[in-house]
Amino acid sequence: MKMNRLAQWVIAILILGFFAFAHTFLPNRWQHICIMWAIWSIAGIGWLVILRVGEFSCGQAAFLCIGGYSASVAMLKFDCPFWLALLLGAALCSIIALIVGVVILRLRGLYFLVITFVFAEIVRLTIAATDYLGASEGLWGMSIPKNIGLITFSTKQGWLYLFIFLLMITCFAFWRVEKSRIGRIYSYIGTSPDLAQSFGIYFMKYKVQAFVMSAFFTGLVGAAMAVYLGAIGPEGFTFYYSLVAQIVAILGGVGSLVWGPLLGSFLYTIFDEYLVYVPGARSLIMGMLLISVIFFLPEGLISLQRKFLKRRE
Repeated sequence: MKMNRLAQWVIAILILGFFAFAHTFLPNRWQHICIMWAIWSIAGIGWLVILRVGEFSCGQAAFLCIGGYSASVAMLKFDCPFWLALLLGAALCSIIALIVGVVILRLRGLYFLVITFVFAEIVRLTIAATDYLGASEGLWGMSIPKNIGLITFSTKQGWLYLFIFLLMITCFAFWRVEKSRIGRIYSYIGTSPDLAQSFGIYFMKYKVQAFVMSAFFTGLVGAAMAVYLGAIGPEGFTFYYSLVAQIVAILGGVGSLVWGPLLGSFLYTIFDEYLVYVPGARSLIMGMLLISVIFFLPEGLISLQRKFLKRRE
């Protein structure tokens, strides 16, 4: 266990070291891939924490959308600074998740899955029908953040540092949750609800808590993504975005709240970037990879490490 923990810290330090100097040797295209890796990692972690409490959500796209539009409206309509708009997007997602979660988290299984899908579609279609939010044309022209010292946001270098910073905060927060008493309670609720109930654990409190945490960090990265891309439209937040959050978590492994989505997101972003030019190849290969993992590595690609260590022993 100690060696496993040490290996994780070594890998984390190496990753941070890599990104600290990435702008000096990575071309712009690969810097963009790293940014998308961070975005989908955060979305995957947010989805996985909801799964930990026993609920299968199809609503990650809604919170990416709400966070992105909140920040865009704050900057374009109210001349709000980027950093404040970022926090406003995350805060609004948390408030909406709290209000909605109290209602929909009383549902379980297929009912929760369907209602989160419907919620995401309501958000998207409402925005598409609202002229103040740009309707189907969306919003664009958000100003880039001011430079921070030597970090400039007129190039991808500054954005790379920002998204890696957001990823670090997210990973640290959820790593602490996973190792804490709250993380164990989440696992009890998800895997043994009857046992958890016999211990007097109040389900709704922890389910809503997980739902709000997921919405906060998903909205945070959604807000940053909208400004990074320079435009946002409702057509970009279909069910596919929710599906990607599920794919990266399942590919990497749902057994690890942080490392699973990080690994799954890395594979997804590579395939997504290089197979997009081949019609049908991306969906076919990603589908085959996902099916192979589900059948042969049900605990995800992260379980390869444990299998390798067992074989060495």
